[in-house]
Amino acid sequence: MLLHLFSIVFLFLSSFCSCDQKKFSFHGYKLIQIKPKSVHHFSLLKSWEENPDFDVWNRIKSINEIVDVALSPKAFQQYEPLFKLANLPYTIVNENIQNLIDREEESMRRSFPSRSIVGRYPRYTEVSSFISNLVIDNPDIASSYSAGTTYENRQLKVLVLKTDTSQKSVWIDCGIHAREWISISTCVWFIDRLLKDYRNSDPVAKDLLGYYEFHILPIVNPDGYEYSHSNFRIWRKNRKPNREDELIWNCFGTDLNRNFGYKWMVAGSSSNVCSEIYAGPSPDSEVETKSVQKAINDKLGNWDVFVTIHSYGNLWMVPWGWDTSLLPDYNDLYSVSQIGADALKAVYGTKYSIGSPANLLYSASGGSFDWSYAVANIKYSMALELRPGNGEPDYNYGFILPEDRVPLVGEETYIGLKAMINAVLNLNRNN
Repeated sequence: MLLHLFSIVFLFLSSFCSCDQKKFSFHGYKLIQIKPKSVHHFSLLKSWEENPDFDVWNRIKSINEIVDVALSPKAFQQYEPLFKLANLPYTIVNENIQNLIDREEESMRRSFPSRSIVGRYPRYTEVSSFISNLVIDNPDIASSYSAGTTYENRQLKVLVLKTDTSQKSVWIDCGIHAREWISISTCVWFIDRLLKDYRNSDPVAKDLLGYYEFHILPIVNPDGYEYSHSNFRIWRKNRKPNREDELIWNCFGTDLNRNFGYKWMVAGSSSNVCSEIYAGPSPDSEVETKSVQKAINDKLGNWDVFVTIHSYGNLWMVPWGWDTSLLPDYNDLYSVSQIGADALKAVYGTKYSIGSPANLLYSASGGSFDWSYAVANIKYSMALELRPGNGEPDYNYGFILPEDRVPLVGEETYIGLKAMINAVLNLNRNN
């Protein structure tokens, strides 16, 4: 057991850890696509998934479904013979992930002179200031509160948009996984567009804010998000150390979307502290998890919609994540999701698949929208996986989507969510 622990830590340190505080270089890291052709192949991938040097970007679903994996030069040398030994088909789609990061950074430098964070990949302090300024400039409809404080002492700042006639509530959050930058920028875009539409007397926006108060948390995981900007671009988890033990000090963090207490550790989660899908030492252990739950519980019974936004894959998902069985409300959720996905597609032609994660992707327990549906009883609980989608020209960027895509993703997502929430509003009015 001790030898196994040492080997895990060695792999993590050699493949993914930068021991100083300089920005980690992914020079020579490969992005590969693996296509399991048999049950044996599938089992191999599932067994490797917990290894910290085998970074699965889109999860392992089933036979003949492509799996995106990032490998360090050392890890590629280790796994390539195993691929060949098992006759496991793979394709190298990018020989050097650092090139993707360099391209992303160049696109960010070009947009940096802009004073607005809308349409950019903003930093935590910029998002916080953005919310504060909106509240100052729009005191009639905007306010904010802190849902909690992270391990590194950052506030989980929630923007509230409402009018005097707002009755029910909508929750939208982004950035639960640090490396999914397009999620955070999409939350910012949504805020900006909804407010502008309301001020311009757009009838749907006026109707929505006439009935709903929107609670929007643009960054659920600010510690991890900042670390992904300053140190390690593809960091996923939060940044709370897992043990006061020097041996594994670098195996930081918990996957917050495996930490929610409903069906915790039932499927698609790990007890390995170095794993990207480490579910935490116990259910609801993380302050970010508790903070989202408290914000929901403080208005329990008043929520009509819960949306959590991720990337990537072009998916509009409804519970369950932990199990393949369909909800009693599945048809209702599918119907309003279809309205949202159709409206989204009408903007630029982007196609989304609709269904549950367990059926579209893979089973994964401890997710926030399973909790919001089952525990908080929010019927219209959903999760979106934004661009890029499989088969699109940008797909091989994965999480490292150039910043100039932000307006495209933001606009289509805003239109889709606006249509979906409006459909829920009309249903509730008629019942």
